[in-house]
Amino acid sequence: MKPVPVDKNSIILTDLNNIEQDFSKLLTIKDSITYINCSNINVNIETTINKIILKKCNNIKLEVNKIISGIDIVNCKNIEFVTTKNKPIYNLYIENSENLNIKINKKNFKETNIDICDCLDILFYDFNDKTILKL
Repeated sequence: MKPVPVDKNSIILTDLNNIEQDFSKLLTIKDSITYINCSNINVNIETTINKIILKKCNNIKLEVNKIISGIDIVNCKNIEFVTTKNKPIYNLYIENSENLNIKINKKNFKETNIDICDCLDILFYDFNDKTILKL
């Protein structure tokens, strides 16, 4: 499926299944990506981007270098989110989702604004030593 641009810096991807996406250096600090109704996707983003939104997604593995604005996870199941560098996620919003594993540097975890509503089985890990972090 071809991405549908909302404006010059936003991309909405819908109904993607069973794919791997490697954006490597294709995105910029101004870019945002929204995944809607997607499943069984592995995404790798090596550059700094603005925001990621996941809506109605299942079985997503997302590896990101740095997100400026944050990540929203709404109505999702079985999500693994990893920050690959020693960079914070400034805002994390999770609503009506379950079975999430979020890996972030322990120091940066303390700097993250987290809003969680109606969720089950969310684990935060320090990606350096695999310990579970507490809110």
